[in-house]
Amino acid sequence: MDTIFEQDKHMMTFIEGIEKGETDFLLGVDVPTRVYKAKFEKNDEDNFVLKFSVPESDDFNAEYFFSKPAVLFVPHKIQILLLNTDALRFTQTINEKGPQEVKVTYKSFGTEADPSKWKNSKHCACIRYSKEAFRYTDMSLRYDFTTDKNQQSSWRNAFVLRLAGDNNIIVSFEERMAGGDAYCVFRAQKRMDIALFEKVVEAVRIVYGLLAGYCFADRGYFISDYTGEKPKDRVPLIVRYHNRDKAKKHKYPLLDKTHYVDDDHKQLELTTEQMNALVHLFVKNEEFARAAKLLIDASAIDGTSRGVLAVVALETIANQLMQKGPQAKLITDKAIASQLNYELNKGLKKIKEKVVADDYKKLESKVNSVNNLPNAVKLESVFEQLLIELDEEEQYCISCRNQFLHGWLPKNKKFNFLTEHELVFMVSQRLIMLSAMLLLKKTGYSGMVNDWGYTEVVKLRAIGEGRPLRHVGNAHRKV
Repeated sequence: MDTIFEQDKHMMTFIEGIEKGETDFLLGVDVPTRVYKAKFEKNDEDNFVLKFSVPESDDFNAEYFFSKPAVLFVPHKIQILLLNTDALRFTQTINEKGPQEVKVTYKSFGTEADPSKWKNSKHCACIRYSKEAFRYTDMSLRYDFTTDKNQQSSWRNAFVLRLAGDNNIIVSFEERMAGGDAYCVFRAQKRMDIALFEKVVEAVRIVYGLLAGYCFADRGYFISDYTGEKPKDRVPLIVRYHNRDKAKKHKYPLLDKTHYVDDDHKQLELTTEQMNALVHLFVKNEEFARAAKLLIDASAIDGTSRGVLAVVALETIANQLMQKGPQAKLITDKAIASQLNYELNKGLKKIKEKVVADDYKKLESKVNSVNNLPNAVKLESVFEQLLIELDEEEQYCISCRNQFLHGWLPKNKKFNFLTEHELVFMVSQRLIMLSAMLLLKKTGYSGMVNDWGYTEVVKLRAIGEGRPLRHVGNAHRKV
């Protein structure tokens, strides 16, 4: 790998070595005098398998690895901690004569048991992905610079995330390697808390999943090469690997990487400043991050479930935005609204003794919220606050929220030229698009997004009619 970051080469060498299982380890368990020769390697599920032989005379069973930790080590070089909570499977080959072959599968491992060592360290993360499933150029982003040693190269594969206190994180994509794998590498330029670093990694995963159609697996190596304030506190290498979730890929990226003859491509690209703003948004607000994940999940499923998830995401985003903006009311004149509330409560009190106490509380709650806007109107008002003008079709899509949430199919005589499947798809995709537009608008993005609700219906109809789709792009919606 030809890169300006020499540390990345060492990391890749370490990763390659441990995954191939080339190292001869000793396995220590919480049983006196028992130490076994062992191997440790990655399997096809991206978990790690511990392999060792147990003498016929040893009474050893699966319960140990699911109740107690174990340690792999090479004297004076490295130790790997295997926690019982990370053990997934245990298999044991029982031979009539000779040693028993044992395999234990783990989803995670680490080289440091003390969590405080991660709190003030210089961190790096290596997230593997498949070049067949995703290329970093699938993301319509203006990358900052190249990690190639030839700094005059026009090839760009990296950008900088700027955090508080000039604590920058460089994100680069390393695809120039043999085989089908590539890496997204995160490298902090200063010491920082691991919790913040992990949030940044998670936020980048979400941005790519939402805008490029590929959410990297929550799987990778977190490496720290320095801890503590003084040289004596230096640690050779602290590594943690985890395999929590698979990659998510869908066919509906919101940013278009295609180059059009009649469109300014910059209107379809995210700048690194906007990327920074989105990452900050997801790091600081978990509700925004959770809603964006729902939009990724919605894009990857079919039917009414897509619409349900999109509605939940839209309402989550809108509620967060409404908390920070003025609360719209049906009656905006405060004096009239106050008088209405007074008269309604006065009338309600006249029947207080005639209804059950619990029912009275419910009625009182309804009276006090009578001046609130209907939920569909509230959602539309959020778009108004961000100066996003909704057309009639988009207003209809938002009005379908209740139908999705109650398991009904959207219906509208005005769109009777669409089949039931096409209508559900169009409304669902428009809800995803509109939700993402709110997030993008918050970051200052004013370009265009893909309108898959329209694009997919038109393209599928063209295919059904035998019309060619060569040189046919996507429909776009200006944010």
